[in-house]
Amino acid sequence: MRKFIIIALLFVAIIGKAQKPIDFLSVDSITYKCYLAGDWNKLIEVGNAALEQNIDYKKLRQRIGYAWFAKADFYQAQKNYEKALSFDEGDADTRVYLYYCGLNLGNESYARFHASKLPADVQQNFKMMPFKLIDAIDFEYNYKSNNSSTRSNPTYTRLGINTFIDYRLTLYQSVSYYSQTFNPDTVVKQPEYYVLLNWSLSSHTSINVVYHYLNMSKGGVAIPANMFFASLSYKMNRFHIGLNGSILSDKLSNTSQYGVQAGVTLEGKSNIYLNSSLSQETEKAVSRTVFSQAVGAQLVKTLWGEANVTLGNLNNYNDYNALYVYNSVDPTLFRTGLTLFWYLGKRVTFSANYTYDTKQIELNQNKYIQQSFLGGIRWKL
Repeated sequence: MRKFIIIALLFVAIIGKAQKPIDFLSVDSITYKCYLAGDWNKLIEVGNAALEQNIDYKKLRQRIGYAWFAKADFYQAQKNYEKALSFDEGDADTRVYLYYCGLNLGNESYARFHASKLPADVQQNFKMMPFKLIDAIDFEYNYKSNNSSTRSNPTYTRLGINTFIDYRLTLYQSVSYYSQTFNPDTVVKQPEYYVLLNWSLSSHTSINVVYHYLNMSKGGVAIPANMFFASLSYKMNRFHIGLNGSILSDKLSNTSQYGVQAGVTLEGKSNIYLNSSLSQETEKAVSRTVFSQAVGAQLVKTLWGEANVTLGNLNNYNDYNALYVYNSVDPTLFRTGLTLFWYLGKRVTFSANYTYDTKQIELNQNKYIQQSFLGGIRWKL
C-alpha cells in the first residue's frame, strides 16, 4: 500500500509538471541566460518547448537561431532567423545572420539578397560589395579515353569568370575548347562561349537566362550552333525545385529540351543530399526522355563526394544550366560517375571527376566505352 501511494504521487507530480504551462517571462529569462552562458542545447530545448505552447516572438527565434548557428547547423539557424525576420523585416541583425547562413550553405544568391536589404553602413562594416568585376575564376581540364579504333581520345578545356553586377544580379561567362580526331584524319573542333545571367527575384526564387554558342567544325566543315536556355528555381531551406527549357539550333536540326529538377538535403552531420532531374528532348519530331540522379555527402570536414547516373540518349542534351552540351558526333547512351570536392580554406576549391560512358557510333550502331578524367579549380578572389 505504501509503495502504491508513493508511485501514485510521483505519477501525479510528473503529469502535473508535464502539463504545467510555460509562461512568456520564464521563457524569455531562461533563454536569455542560456544565450549569455553559451548553453545552446538547453536554449534550443526550452525554445522548442515554448514554441509548442504557441509562445513565439522575434527575440526567441533569434536566440534559437544563434544557438543552431553556433552548433554549425545552418539549415536550422536559417529556418529560425527567417521566422524572426517575419516579426520584423527591418531587423539588420537578423539579415546579417541570414547572409552568413547563405554563405555557409553555399547559397550565395540567398546571402546577397539579404545583403541587398541591409543599410549602407552595415554593408560597409561587413565589407559587402554590390559590384565586383571578378568575383571568382574557375578552370578545368578533361581528358577522355575510349576503346574505339576509329576515335581518338578527346580533350576538353574550360575557363570561367564570375561577376557581381549588383547584389541580386550575377553574370557568369565561360570559354571552352573540345577536340577529337575521327577515321583517322577527320578533325572535330569546337570552341564555345557561354554566358549566364542570374537574377534573384526573392531570397528563395531566382531566374537564370543563358546563351551558349558552339562553333563546331568537322573535317573543315563549320556547323555553328546557338543555344538559348532559361530556368526558374525555388529553394526553401533543405528543399529545392526548378523548371527549365532550352532550344539548340544549327543548320542541320533544332533540339528542344524541357525539364524539372528537385532535391533535398537530409538532416545529419553528413549532409547527405539527393538531386533528381527529368528532361524531355525533341529532335526531328522524335522525343526521348533523360533521367539523372545524384547523391552526395560530406565525407570529412573539407571533402565532399557525389555519385551520379544518367539514363537515356544524351544526343544534344544539356545540364548544369546548359554549361555542358553533349553534342558530340557519337551520342552517349548511359553515363555514371563520381566527383570529389576539396575545399582548401574559404577561397579555393579543387575538384576531380571520373565518368564512365557508353557511346554509340550512329552509322553502324556499334557501341564503345569512354572513360573521362577531369580536374578543376575554383578560386574566389
